[in-house]
Amino acid sequence: MTSNAELRPKLRAIEAFRAPEARPGMINLRDPSGLAPVTLTVSEAVVFILAHFDGRHTLDQIRAAYARQFHQPLPPAKLEGIVSHLREAYLLDDETFEAYYQDLVEEYAGRPARTMRSAVELGIDKNITRILDALMAGVKSRDGDLHVAGLIAPHLDYPRGAPCYAAAYAPLRNRPVPKRIIILGTNHFGRSSSVVATGKDFETPLGTTKTDVEFLEQLETRCGDLRRFEFDHQREHSVELQVIWCQHLFGSDRFCMVPILCPDPCRSTGTAPRDDDDVDLRDFAKALSKCIKLDGKDTLLIAGADLSHVGAHFGDQRKLDDTFLSEVRDRDHRALQALEEGDSDAFLARVAQDDNPTRMCSAGCIFALMTALPGAKARLVKYHQSVHEESQTGVTCAAMLVTQ
Repeated sequence: MTSNAELRPKLRAIEAFRAPEARPGMINLRDPSGLAPVTLTVSEAVVFILAHFDGRHTLDQIRAAYARQFHQPLPPAKLEGIVSHLREAYLLDDETFEAYYQDLVEEYAGRPARTMRSAVELGIDKNITRILDALMAGVKSRDGDLHVAGLIAPHLDYPRGAPCYAAAYAPLRNRPVPKRIIILGTNHFGRSSSVVATGKDFETPLGTTKTDVEFLEQLETRCGDLRRFEFDHQREHSVELQVIWCQHLFGSDRFCMVPILCPDPCRSTGTAPRDDDDVDLRDFAKALSKCIKLDGKDTLLIAGADLSHVGAHFGDQRKLDDTFLSEVRDRDHRALQALEEGDSDAFLARVAQDDNPTRMCSAGCIFALMTALPGAKARLVKYHQSVHEESQTGVTCAAMLVTQ
């Protein structure tokens, strides 16, 4: 164990926010990954201290910075108490958190299935079957729906994403039940910066769907281990929201699935991984395409994808008025148009342009889907902006059908 004289505390990636009910000057801290189970409330002075928990500053250096800022000393015992409190809350990147994380990984590995997280958070209640049927009731089917090879749907909670969920999934009512459904999600908070699969079956209120481990192993033969960080799937919602729709439409035991989380290809490394031992997203998508062709079974690909995230909640200084939302719509549509033109690289370029100012979060799974279905035709059938005025939160999404 490192001594206090040598200790350089490092804060994990956490989210700071002001709760409406909080006292003036108090800020809440939470772990967006959901791994740390508690939310802490701290003063602005403590936030200043935590800004120095970067793994480089010693406790003495942090105390000196505090004294310069506030013109008063920070007692060693108080600082050590802050460190201890954060350690107990699993918010420090240290041995305590690593041991806790490994326990979670082992517990996940021992389960027969990946169980669904909070149904309330996802907008699901006991009447889910009736709710999904009602959403699709107003959507007309087309002859071409029989040949859907892929689709893009939201991963918003069901109430906010309802228009696009309905537009994406209603066309599958006339499609033959696929033998396999490959669901490509977004890795929002996981530890991997590459492609992540899990071999776990998925259990939801509608039943349990088997994961096609044999197909997954064939895929790994081509592109390497995809399950090194499979625990990333436990807290990720972008796949499970699609699973429930597929179970509702086809029956939980009439198809098998392959759950995959995709990284963000709009970062500085592009589709390449940060770690040389991981797989390139483009290489993965090409390997996926080859495995599907060699296997020959009827396979449906789904990308659980939201688009832009805008408003004060996400750091924007502008109000979510008609002008701003119109600009967001235009930017989203330019990116989606590239998909309709069959150019997935242009799609990535348009998302990444100007450093992705509207924070489109799911370019990876959309790119992987289109790359895995070369020559396929994508058609935009619905675009939706979910805006909450009070919190100034705006999230956009789309429904696209892909045919071959």
